[in-house]
Amino acid sequence: MKKEKRNNKLEILLTDTELKQLEEFAKKINIPKSTLARNLIFSGLKDAELLHKLGFFKIAEIILRIQNEALREEKQIKELITN
Repeated sequence: MKKEKRNNKLEILLTDTELKQLEEFAKKINIPKSTLARNLIFSGLKDAELLHKLGFFKIAEIILRIQNEALREEKQIKELITN
């Protein structure tokens, strides 16, 4: 299998603390920080794909919708009580 050339860059912004954590861990396991970041991105992406297939993102969306509606109703009730 032919190895695909890496010729695309992705710019991300990290805090000083985040960059320090990435650099320290990359140093511990003796790999470049870019390799570590790429590996972490794609392991996280595989997890996200699995969660999507299992419907977790849809469930989270529904929960957020319910939570927002409950907060709106709570606000309306408080306004009725104070008026």
